[in-house]
Amino acid sequence: MNLITFNTLKKNIKLASHAGFCYGVKRAVETTKKLKLQNPDKEIFVLGELIHNSQVINELKELGIKTVDSLPVLDKKGSAICVIRSHGAGYDVFADIKEKGYELVDLTCPDVKKVQDRAVQLAKEDYFLIILGKEEHPEVAAITADAKEFAKNKERIYVAKNLDALKKIEAVIKKEQKIGIVIQTTQRIEYLREVLDYLAPISKELRVINTICASTSLRQNEARNLAEESDLMIVAGSKKSANTTHLAEILNPICKTIHIEDDSELDNYEEILKNVTNIGVTAGASTPDYIIKRVIAKVETFAGYSPKEIN
Repeated sequence: MNLITFNTLKKNIKLASHAGFCYGVKRAVETTKKLKLQNPDKEIFVLGELIHNSQVINELKELGIKTVDSLPVLDKKGSAICVIRSHGAGYDVFADIKEKGYELVDLTCPDVKKVQDRAVQLAKEDYFLIILGKEEHPEVAAITADAKEFAKNKERIYVAKNLDALKKIEAVIKKEQKIGIVIQTTQRIEYLREVLDYLAPISKELRVINTICASTSLRQNEARNLAEESDLMIVAGSKKSANTTHLAEILNPICKTIHIEDDSELDNYEEILKNVTNIGVTAGASTPDYIIKRVIAKVETFAGYSPKEIN
C-alpha cells in the first residue's frame, strides 16, 4: 500500500493512495465537461446528479450544464443532449429520452452496467432476485427497473437494505426453488457475508454474484489497514455518497472516525486533531482531488505539518 505521509516530530498524517475519483466517476465528469466544450450551442442536461458531490455539481452548473429531475420538452429534436449519470438508469428512462428527441450520452459506470446485466440474466432465468442495497439509491433503482423489465413476475424482485429486511420475507425465501443475489457496487463485503450466512441454510438453490466493484473493495481494504495504525481516521466525501458513508461505517469500529464533506467541517474537530498523533485520511470515489488537498492543508494549520512524499 503506497501512502503519502506528512511528518512532524510529534504527529504524522497518512493519505490512502486509493482516495478520490474512481475510474467510472472520473470518466463521467471529464466526458460531461468535454461535451459542453464540443457542443457550445447545445443545452446539456444530466438526469439526476452525475455523481454524489455538491462541489462537482456546482462546477457543472457554472459551465452551463444543467442537473434536472425531469427533461423539458424540446422545440426541435436533437437540439439538446441528455447525459445518463454514472449510477445508470432503467430501459424506460432511455426510451423516454429518445422519445423526447434528445441526443443521448450514456455515462453509466461500466461496473454498474455489469450489475444491471447480471440482474437481468437472473430475472430472465426466473430466479427470485434479491438486490442488496438501498432502494432509494439511484444505482439500485436502475438495477431494479431493468430486472423488472424482464421478470415474469415483478413481485419476485426484492431489494434488501439490511439483514432485517431479508428476515421479513423468510417464509417467501423458504418456498422459492431458486434464489439469486446481486449487490450494489459500493456496498460492504461484510453485508454480503451476513446475507450468505443467513440464506445458505434456508435456500434450496442459491446463486450469488458478487458485484461489488474492485475499486470499492480495494478502497475499503486499504482504509481498514490504515485505520489499524491510526488514532483518527478522516473520511472525506458527500454524506449522500454510498461508498463514502460505507467507508465511515467500516472504520468506526476500528478507530475514531470523522466523516466530513469538505475542509470547513474540520473546524469542529480542532481539539481532537490537536490531541492525536497518527491521522489517516481517505476519501470516497466521488470526492475531487482538490477537496482532499484542502483537507490535508487544514490539518496542517492545526499541527504545522511539513509535507513529504514517501513511497
